Amino acid sequence: MKKNACLVMLFLFLYSIAGLNSRSFAGTGITGKHEILAQLSYKILKNPVPEPAKASPEIITLSGALRLALKFYPGILSSKYSYIASIYAKNQTLSQYYPQISGNAGFSKNSYMDVNNKNVISGGQIINGPGINYSLNDYSASLNASYVLYSFGSRYYNYLNAKYQMKGARAGYDYDINSDLYEVILDFAQYFADKELMKAAGENLKNDKIQYKAAEAYYKVGTGDLLDAETAKATMETAKATYINSKFNVKIAKLALLNAVGLPPLSKNYRFVNTLKFKPFKNKLKKLIQTAVKYNPQLKQAVYAVKASNASVKKAGGGYFPTFNADFSYTGANSSFPLNKNYSVGLSVSIPIFNGFLTQNEIDYSKAVLNGNVWNKQLTENNIIYSVSNDYYALTNQYLTVKAMKSSEKASNLAYVLALKSYEVGVGSMVQLVNANSQYVSALTDYINGEYTYFYLKARLYSDLGLLRSHYLK
Repeated sequence: MKKNACLVMLFLFLYSIAGLNSRSFAGTGITGKHEILAQLSYKILKNPVPEPAKASPEIITLSGALRLALKFYPGILSSKYSYIASIYAKNQTLSQYYPQISGNAGFSKNSYMDVNNKNVISGGQIINGPGINYSLNDYSASLNASYVLYSFGSRYYNYLNAKYQMKGARAGYDYDINSDLYEVILDFAQYFADKELMKAAGENLKNDKIQYKAAEAYYKVGTGDLLDAETAKATMETAKATYINSKFNVKIAKLALLNAVGLPPLSKNYRFVNTLKFKPFKNKLKKLIQTAVKYNPQLKQAVYAVKASNASVKKAGGGYFPTFNADFSYTGANSSFPLNKNYSVGLSVSIPIFNGFLTQNEIDYSKAVLNGNVWNKQLTENNIIYSVSNDYYALTNQYLTVKAMKSSEKASNLAYVLALKSYEVGVGSMVQLVNANSQYVSALTDYINGEYTYFYLKARLYSDLGLLRSHYLK
């Protein structure tokens, strides 16, 4: 509409300075050649130009936030490319299963001077004349190939070590995904918990305003005292400060959520929608432990570290054994074409005799790493069993606690309503009313925090199981 008004004002301004002639316009008093200006102004007022609609924010649920984190969060992407690098490192070890072929070609031009001989023969060329400067061209080409026929397992265990390191890197990638998505769930739940707490603070402020108005009214008509009015006012001001603080907490929680997802901070193009549902958890502990031992990425990482170090021990032992190789070469060289051709085909064996105790030290080192990884695997498995058990009992207890908190919140709300009515009819005190409201707000806050703590515990359980992504995304 602002654009339309500006255009109309422009037309009216042009008309006002233009002057009139004898022809009239539709009985309006507008005459002359500027009739067209009035027509355009009339059309603009009758058919205003529509303003472009503002793009509505994208709605993001919890699963949507997790998918965005998989796509944009830098920590996940960094871990992803570390895993991809391990794939190429494994592929490098496969090169020993293929022949190694190399070729080269060369050309050189060499200058000579002979002052004693009349006839010089070099490279098949005859040069006549004493003291003559001359040059010769040299051409060369070669093709070489080698292949490891047998290495007593050294080649195979080198590949096996790289393969298990790659699998361990994949498990590490899954573990990083697990950890980062867990943070997204925590921040998602915290954001909506803070929003609920802001509503509770707003309701508390509303109640305190009612108390203050009632106390002030009774004081003005002489049926209440000044202390009640001042107490109610102080309580209201405290509730107002709490409400303002809760609004800032919501903003901070949203920033944390955007950062965990990997979206730009202070972005206004996204609106988060709460899809968390409070419901009982019915799985059995024994089955949960079996699932964790099978799927937990941290335990998988420890298992593959044991397998990789075991292969490393066997690979180091290969240093005591010979290596059989097949070799082939073709060379050609001459000062002109065609080149002289030479072929070479053969077998070779490389026998280690003494390498300064290098092999023995490599074996001892690899065994030490293997033993460390074996005990780390055991420690990881014990910790996971403990964590899953702890998560299970904490989650079960929290569910029952939240149900009790809900009943307490309802009871305290009823107590506050009764205290307010008692005060209004003059049979209750302001102290009782303030205490009842405080107890109600406290019970409501505990219930909100308790419910979202349940969501935290549930996410932590699925994180320890290794099923965080599959549970929340599939």
